[in-house]
Amino acid sequence: MEPPGAVRARRRTGWRHYLPEILIAAILGGASVNTLVEFYWLGYTPYLTIGWDIATLASVSLFFAMRYSDRHPGRFLRELVVLGTIVALVSVFTGLGNGATDEGYTTPYYAQMMFDHLNPYTNLAILHYTVTIGPFYSHAVTSTSYDTYLPLISFVQIPGSGIVGYELLGVAAWLGMVYLVRRDEFAAITLASPVIALLASNGFNDLPLLFLMTLSLRGWTGPKAKAVEYLTYGMKQFANAFWLVYYIARRAWLSTALVVIVSVLWLVPFLLWSPASGIWCNAATLGLAPGCSSLYGAGRGLADLWDHWNYYVWPVWIYALFRPTIDRWLRGLGRWLGVVPAAARPAS
Repeated sequence: MEPPGAVRARRRTGWRHYLPEILIAAILGGASVNTLVEFYWLGYTPYLTIGWDIATLASVSLFFAMRYSDRHPGRFLRELVVLGTIVALVSVFTGLGNGATDEGYTTPYYAQMMFDHLNPYTNLAILHYTVTIGPFYSHAVTSTSYDTYLPLISFVQIPGSGIVGYELLGVAAWLGMVYLVRRDEFAAITLASPVIALLASNGFNDLPLLFLMTLSLRGWTGPKAKAVEYLTYGMKQFANAFWLVYYIARRAWLSTALVVIVSVLWLVPFLLWSPASGIWCNAATLGLAPGCSSLYGAGRGLADLWDHWNYYVWPVWIYALFRPTIDRWLRGLGRWLGVVPAAARPAS
């Protein structure tokens, strides 16, 4: 029989045991309610992503909620993966929480354009599809765009599988990423967040790329890891920026130079595919280079960065994988600014 004191202690701290579930419900529920309210008052606008942007950043709090609740990390991780998989599959097959991007349609289509000898950086892709949420709602969408990614990302797909196949590929990439970091409690629990699983199920092309980058950093080693890393240089610009900062921070100057050289090599065939301004404006410089704003609708500007849900998974992924280093840098910055007191020097 359990001692009365233990019963009273368990009752006092019982809510702590369920703190992770409370937090997950608050994150998912808050973002969902925010989206519904904004949709009702403002219609279909970029502001709909704000709740999910914040929810994605909040994924880093799951580890601390788990630790405060005294839950077993491995068991809690398995619960998160099961919950995230259910959330993702429901989203894929019912449309709930889905339709946040056209990347699942456009990214594979750009590859098809290349196979058809059409330059996706200078030929406008026009796609018609319908966003459906069960029997309750449907919305016809016409997507018109030039390719703004680096060329290799379009070939990371399951040919002929359509939007469902691309969204399932994103879910598989999310699961693979969590598996690769499973021995790192903070990274695994952060990346196993149901919000990131939901983001993956929408078909954002960041998830397959993040899986490959994680495979290079935390999975394979040696030549295989380097080969995967070099492939990521030709997929999406965030990857190139990450690798540059990564190697500069490590003062690995040869590797830093290779990031630039290999990235340029992936661009060369399309720079030779006249007109070269297509990939230069739409992908290499995102329309920010002189003379690009009037070409191919490439003028985007830096203000375009804040309203993309998928962009927010990148700082979460970086912090998940490099938390000790980042925390050390932040403490150093805090000491330099005088916010964090310097460690006491030992007496001589």
